[in-house]
Amino acid sequence: MRVTKLFGLSKLEAVDEAVAKLLEFAEYPQIFRWFQFPAALVVFVAHADSPDSGAVYVYDRKNGVWLWVDFNDQNYGGYSPSEFDVLINQCHFFRLAASPALLESPVQWMVAPGQGPKVLGRLPA
Repeated sequence: MRVTKLFGLSKLEAVDEAVAKLLEFAEYPQIFRWFQFPAALVVFVAHADSPDSGAVYVYDRKNGVWLWVDFNDQNYGGYSPSEFDVLINQCHFFRLAASPALLESPVQWMVAPGQGPKVLGRLPA
């Protein structure tokens, strides 16, 4: 799994404002899934003309940072809503996403169906 920091916002911005800025950045996709946690917001978005090419974003509410999550699974065109559901239900992705500090750490994570997230090692400096 690879996590890329997209951009930071003021910590004073409300979640709705943060989402509006993500939608602008991603050229106004449709939100298919929205999950809130005390420290994070997870959204799954795709453009209406291509719902099978969705992307996963995590908003670190404490630090005001949007993260893009790529699962390094050879699914280069993005994900369908049902594929995203597999990621959250069978791969236990929310165990990481609920604590964005885990995603932003130099640890490299692996998520796989039927297993909890596993540490693969540290990312090169």
